[in-house]
Amino acid sequence: MKTVEEVLRKYTLGEAGKDETNDNLKELGSPLCLNPDRNVITPEELAETRVGVTPDEANGYGLMEHGAGSLEKVHVVDGRTVDVDMGQETAYVYIAGRKYRLRGDMLTEED
Repeated sequence: MKTVEEVLRKYTLGEAGKDETNDNLKELGSPLCLNPDRNVITPEELAETRVGVTPDEANGYGLMEHGAGSLEKVHVVDGRTVDVDMGQETAYVYIAGRKYRLRGDMLTEED
């Protein structure tokens, strides 16, 4: 059985499109949904996206989940989000098939 995490990883790897991802999320009963105006990672952005062994090697574009029921597209440079600082709030970033905990603007390994 698929999990939400598996569905989002597949999307951030470019192995599934927006519609397939939304269908899979709906099948799982998840309240999450990709908004075509906000969450689309273009083929060019996907081609720029890379992760490494440690979180600070992540660069490119991913999706942030922060418990609000919607996903936010984020830009990551050297393991830091360029456009988001979550402070103490719990959030996760899915990028290139990996899931990281976001602490402030820095990607860290999951707890």
